[in-house]
Amino acid sequence: MATLGSNNDLLCNWASFLPKAEEAGMSVAFGHFDGVHRGHQAILAHKPENIYIQPVTGQAVLTTDEERDALIRQYAGEQCNIIHVDKRLETKGFNSVIVGSHHPALASLKEHNAKLDLIEPVLYKDEPITADRITDTLLRGEIEEAEEMLGHPYAMTGEVVYGRQLGRTVGMPTVNLKIATNKLIPRHGVYGTITIVDGVRYIGVTSIGPRPTVDDYPTVTIETFLLYFNRDLYGQVITMEIKNFIRPITKFESLQAVREQVDKDVLFVLEKGLE
Repeated sequence: MATLGSNNDLLCNWASFLPKAEEAGMSVAFGHFDGVHRGHQAILAHKPENIYIQPVTGQAVLTTDEERDALIRQYAGEQCNIIHVDKRLETKGFNSVIVGSHHPALASLKEHNAKLDLIEPVLYKDEPITADRITDTLLRGEIEEAEEMLGHPYAMTGEVVYGRQLGRTVGMPTVNLKIATNKLIPRHGVYGTITIVDGVRYIGVTSIGPRPTVDDYPTVTIETFLLYFNRDLYGQVITMEIKNFIRPITKFESLQAVREQVDKDVLFVLEKGLE
């Protein structure tokens, strides 16, 4: 059995964990798989049996552990084994490694005579798709471009929590979402979104960022006004897909002025025809 321990350089030192030839028996893939973007999907399409995940540290992530694992199973199949290598684990051995043709561990793998199934980079606008590139795009509020590279909507999953309930005083109740602290927050602004509740998709307008009309401090909130929806969701875990950027965060003279602007935002979203 080959043993994997905690190792920050695992991706570049992967070859040191190669099993003996007689132990071989399955195909594997390894990496961060943050975002599970189209480049990752090209690897997962080869249906690796074991997928080794090294955590992203020191920066915000495109996908939480739960979001990433669900997407991996969506693209690789429910039968795949997802193994987190920040813990001490043992592997059964493998006979091939499915890896990107430009992966930093490639030279080391070749030195150890690993059987490689090389996957060419997936390009967007003539450049390889990477998690860093998607992150930069989201921080600019370029949501449609991010979705093109991801191959799926950029989504946030979290618990619905109590806010100050000011929106309902002007007929605009909002859903306040609490997300993981390491989840990447896109450019502050107002977005057209789709919120999934009990499997049903609801169009909404979401404010991500501070609330200068009602607060003097820069606390970031994620508040969504859902169309055709009137239920309390407190304590429930829901998913929100961010579809397009509408406008920057703006300070208004009153909550009523906010409501009037949100009505315009709703018309914009409906004209866009979110799916």
